[in-house]
Amino acid sequence: MHNQSEVPCVITDDAALSSEQKLWLISLSGHLSMQNGYSLNTLKHHNKNYTDESVANGNLSILDNAYGVTTKEELIETLNVFYNTSNSQVFMSCMAELTRNDLLARYYIENKSTAYQNTPIGIMSDWAGIHKFSLARCGIRAFDIGRYAFLCRCAVSVNFLTEEEAWHYLKPIGKLAQTLFISWQEYATSYVVGRCIWQKITTQETYSEPNPDFNFSHDLFEKINDTATTLQSILADDEHPWCQLDWEMYF
Repeated sequence: MHNQSEVPCVITDDAALSSEQKLWLISLSGHLSMQNGYSLNTLKHHNKNYTDESVANGNLSILDNAYGVTTKEELIETLNVFYNTSNSQVFMSCMAELTRNDLLARYYIENKSTAYQNTPIGIMSDWAGIHKFSLARCGIRAFDIGRYAFLCRCAVSVNFLTEEEAWHYLKPIGKLAQTLFISWQEYATSYVVGRCIWQKITTQETYSEPNPDFNFSHDLFEKINDTATTLQSILADDEHPWCQLDWEMYF
C-alpha cells in the first residue's frame, strides 16, 4: 500500500518497561490527550467526568470519523502510515530544496508562491521556509508520532488492542522519537508546525481548488491559535509529564 517504513515487528515485554518508561510513552500523546480531557497517568483513556463506557464510545467515534478506523486491521494499517507519512517526507524534501544555495533552489523559491499557491506542497514549502533550521533534523514527525500514540490509547479503550499489544506498538515509536528530537520543547515545536500545516491543507480542501483568493479563515486562525495555546500551557505546567520527565529515555 505504501512505499515507506512499517512499524518494526519487535516483541515487547510489558514487564521490562518501567513505570517511568510507560509514562514517557503515554506522554507522546500529550496534546491530543489533553485536548480530549484524558489523563496521562494510565495507558487506557480515563476522564473524570465520564464513565469508561462513554469514553470508549467517544473513542470509537474518533477512530471512525477522524481516522477511518473501524477494525483492528485498519488500526494497524494507520499506525504503519503514521510511522512514516508521505507529508513528513514532502516537508523534508521542501526544506532540502530551501536550504540549497544554487540557482535551481532560488528558482524554486521564487516560483513556488505562484506555481504551488495553496496546494499542499505550497503550504508545506511556506512553513518549511520558516522552520528550515529549527526543524532541519526532525521535520514535522512529532505530529505523526503524537497521533500514533493517541491511537494506541484509543485502541486499548475500545478493545482493538490489549495493553500488552499497545506497549508492543508504542515502544518502537518511542525509540524513533528518541532519534529525532532532543527535548520536549523541540517535540512540541515539530508537533504544532505539523498540525498547523495539516489544518491549513484540510481547510483549503473545503474550498474549490485552486483558490488564489484563499486566506486564513477565522475558523482556521482559531484552530491554530488553540493548538499553540494548548502546547504553551503544557510546557508552562510544572505538573505535566513533559516538564517532569527527562527527554532522554532508554528503551
